Amino acid sequence: MTLTRYRYTGPQSCASLRVGESRELLDVQLLPGQPVELPADHEYTKVLLELKHLVLLPTTEKKGVKANAS
Repeated sequence: MTLTRYRYTGPQSCASLRVGESRELLDVQLLPGQPVELPADHEYTKVLLELKHLVLLPTTEKKGVKANAS
């Protein structure tokens, strides 16, 4: 399951989403002004985007730390 980072701008809420082929449960808290990770292709995410409750956040690449071989 791939999640996309957004900033949530709607009213405080929470949701339980069935995601992936295994239909596992993803619980998310939606707090105004806070980042949230949601599956971009999920119907609930699409509704929040239409309501303008989500703002896409820029992706940040995490650089791995190289271990020193001794």
